[in-house]
Parts: sequence; structure tokens; C-alpha cells
Amino acid sequence: MKLVGLDLIVEAQKRHSPVARRLAAWIVVVGSQATVWSSFQDVRKSYPAADKVGDRYVFDIDGNRFRLIAKINFPAGIVAVRWFGTHSEYDKIDVEKV
Repeated sequence: MKLVGLDLIVEAQKRHSPVARRLAAWIVVVGSQATVWSSFQDVRKSYPAADKVGDRYVFDIDGNRFRLIAKINFPAGIVAVRWFGTHSEYDKIDVEKV
């Protein structure tokens, strides 16, 4: 898959250094040429705890302490990172509007 919005992840790694390695691992898996997702079921094979909220996909990072929201264009093979933050910050946003 092709990743877009990596600047959000780089900023998150700076703000939340304890989770930087987990985010780096997420980038390696999702950004791999071997990763090809054509549906939400494919996403769940890689990340069983992932959720779909409207047209956004929510990934639990570091044991659900953090959340990453992405929009996925399956036909184009693009994962666009839209938001990253703590679980408590996530509870205060509208997932479908980020």
C-alpha cells in the first residue's frame, strides 16, 4: 500500500516518543509492497482490532493507548493517515470529520 500523511506520524513520534517504535512498525507493515488490501476484511487480517467508522479506519496502537485514523482508497492502494492521538483525545473528536 502507498502511505500518505506520514508527516502526521512523524509529528506523533516526536510528541509521543514511547510509542514511536510501534508507529514505525505500523508504517513498515502498511507501507510494504507485500501489503495489498482490497477490502476491510483484508485490513482485519493484518489488524484484527481495526474498526471502520463511516469511511475511516481506526487502528489501535500500543495496546489501545493510542488511535490512528486513516482513510483507505482500496482500488488505488492508498492509505491516507488523517489523525493520531491518545485514546482520551480520540474520545473527543468526530472520527468521520478528521
